[in-house]
Amino acid sequence: MKRILSFSQVILKRLEKEKDKAYRDGNIHRYRVIQALLWIGNEECHFSLAEMADYLNVTVRTLYNWLKGFITGGFDWLLRPWFKGRGASSKLNNRQKKELYKMIEAGPEKNGFDSGIWNAAMIMELILAKFGVKYNPRYLSKLLKKMGLSYQKAKFISDKVDEEEYRKAREKWIDETWPQILEKAKRNNSIILFGDEVSFAMWGSLARTWAPRGKQPVVKTKGCRKGLKMFGAIEFKSGRLHFMESLAYSLTPKSLKQLKEEDVPEELLTQLKKLKNEKYKTKEEYLQALTELLGEQETNNNRSVLLKHAETAGRFNGETYVEFLKQILQTSSSPIILVEDGAPYHGSQVVKEFVESHSEQISIERLPTFSPDYNPIERLWKKTKKEATHCKYFETFEKLRESVVKAFGKFLNDATKVIGVMKKLRSEAEAVNML
Repeated sequence: MKRILSFSQVILKRLEKEKDKAYRDGNIHRYRVIQALLWIGNEECHFSLAEMADYLNVTVRTLYNWLKGFITGGFDWLLRPWFKGRGASSKLNNRQKKELYKMIEAGPEKNGFDSGIWNAAMIMELILAKFGVKYNPRYLSKLLKKMGLSYQKAKFISDKVDEEEYRKAREKWIDETWPQILEKAKRNNSIILFGDEVSFAMWGSLARTWAPRGKQPVVKTKGCRKGLKMFGAIEFKSGRLHFMESLAYSLTPKSLKQLKEEDVPEELLTQLKKLKNEKYKTKEEYLQALTELLGEQETNNNRSVLLKHAETAGRFNGETYVEFLKQILQTSSSPIILVEDGAPYHGSQVVKEFVESHSEQISIERLPTFSPDYNPIERLWKKTKKEATHCKYFETFEKLRESVVKAFGKFLNDATKVIGVMKKLRSEAEAVNML
């Protein structure tokens, strides 16, 4: 809008103070007048007069009359008793509730707020300004829940993804793809697995916990950025957990020193130095390099110690993922349907070739883009972190691994803990006799 005038900071501050008082008193008329004056008199506000009038449910002419009254009469005019009004209405009607629902769904910024998140105070202000209704904060949350709204964490979606296509893809998964997977599994006696990857940071993780008031819990951390990377999958019917650590292999100077301390012959160490600092993505690649250098017999004789001291944290890539798929296939003679997300390496050439060459044993089903909430193993990862890493100190990487594997051990020994994260899906499948 073209700037008509601007008020001094002193006036703006007092207007803010009077607006808060009008809100507390339920004086809707005065509240609207002050809000209009704040917008008009603040040079940083870019609303047009038409936008202001629409938001406050008045005409542009009314805005001019309010501005004229304030300029000529100042705060004496603004605070005259006849501005007291009739107070706030007691509740929203059904039409107003539907309108409020749409405004909340559109987001705070579309409704004149700077923040990207709603809180109760903002919604109270919105209701008061738009409908002239004042709610108690405690009751407001109950009202919003009755309207089908909930206080929840937002999620990211790429700006390259069309929102309508995203919605349709998720609906298709629920209405068509997932039922088809259940039918296929029942028809072919297949095992359905939900797969995913997870990282556990050596510096631990924080969470809320009970503690003496005024004494915030303090957790030591190494500050080390090393992380434990795990592939995992859970069986939909049995609740069985499969997991494999993603490892890489390299003979570093430290590795060679440890091998020497293990009394590995000097002649063998001399040969191993030829592989010093070479990096191998998988155990298979590393063992192949050792076999080419040392021969099959020498490699087999020293296999255990050579693997132990060359292990390092690996990465999630096509090669390590194939190793995990191989491990899964060894556990069952039944066909496997693996439900996974669209991680880039899931579609890598090495993975495609492996799946195609084992098409009778395994088939892949992809979840819709940006839909981790459709993968129940995500909830198992949260359970694991709560059990294994929240508010814990790990002096060494081995301590971190020990804690995570211990948590996994509990899931292995009690499948009901895994089944619990699939409760809703299993109930729906049971209802149509598909479990």
